[in-house]
Amino acid sequence: MNITSNVGTERKRYLDAAKGWGITMVVFGHITSLGNPVDQWFGAYKLAIFYIVSGYLLGMRQSFRKMNTGQYVLKHFKSLMIPYFGYSAIVILYNILVGLMKGKDYEWIWQRFILQGYTTVSLRGISALWFLPSLFIAQILFILIIRLPLVFKMISAVVPVVLCRYVSLQLLPAWEENMTERMYKLVSFPTLAVSKGILAFWFVGAGYVAYFIFRKLQHRWLRFLIGVVMSVATVYFSQINPHVDINTMKLGENYFLFYLDGIMGSLGAVFILEFLEKWWKMSYLSFCGKNSMIIMATHGTLGFKRLVIEGWTALYTLSETPGLRYYLEVTGILGELMLLECGVITIINQYFPWLAGRFPSKNQKSSLQSGGQ
Repeated sequence: MNITSNVGTERKRYLDAAKGWGITMVVFGHITSLGNPVDQWFGAYKLAIFYIVSGYLLGMRQSFRKMNTGQYVLKHFKSLMIPYFGYSAIVILYNILVGLMKGKDYEWIWQRFILQGYTTVSLRGISALWFLPSLFIAQILFILIIRLPLVFKMISAVVPVVLCRYVSLQLLPAWEENMTERMYKLVSFPTLAVSKGILAFWFVGAGYVAYFIFRKLQHRWLRFLIGVVMSVATVYFSQINPHVDINTMKLGENYFLFYLDGIMGSLGAVFILEFLEKWWKMSYLSFCGKNSMIIMATHGTLGFKRLVIEGWTALYTLSETPGLRYYLEVTGILGELMLLECGVITIINQYFPWLAGRFPSKNQKSSLQSGGQ
């Protein structure tokens, strides 16, 4: 089947499933607290997959060509940054209320408010909320560069790699060593936000280019075989490049493998899921993919993750050594946390769709207004 057929605006189930696999890996990694092979494998591409899929869809649909730069920026501000600030405000208010209930003094509450407020406006992001501005910055860079001459596009493929390596390996460590903790936070937060946005842009661009490369392969089974090879290679290479954490701009011990794993792991998952789509509905993964923003924004920030982990530990205990038992226990915690997230997703989609980046169109607003009269 030709990958370029039916490339309209309808959702691609296998791409939703790829994002669903990504958010599952993210939540799994936030539950585990032990360095282990599964964490290293997931960490190699669990966030890159969102950026790669975003670029892949841009290549597939070419929807950005129907908008000018202002329209494109506004669209992504509404779908990413309004939810970002909305969730951040909810988390800050939640933490104030929790502090009051715990009997914290007003100075402690005020200092926490200032810290989380600055974390928000600097786009560093509270907990996993950092992901939303990183994708927004990536999308803005994409629309600005995609319309430039070829030479600038080629330069944009190199500069982010060099810049992010410098920030990760030299700039941030030097600042942390020579600055006070307060000054370090003041300057590192916006630097981290911009750096992660640039890094995300590189992966978005990689996904965009990958679409045009692999669309020439007319058969799903061939892309499937390539996906299997990529996925197996990612399992191996991830084990020799530990300590990957995009949130803190730690890109592992081998920068080449960091980018290679991000691309291979992401595309491997996409091609495998595309092939399996014919026989497997992928209901869970598709559901999680469609609602990945909600899960990303809420599973840790409002205490759900901690609640489920401590509840599980109190009822069943949690192993302290990596192994089959530990992985099964973490998977059980993951299942319970995702069940809890189903309720959160239902409430947000029904009553607060703007937190999912969805706003009624002019036609929908007119329908709602005429229906109410």
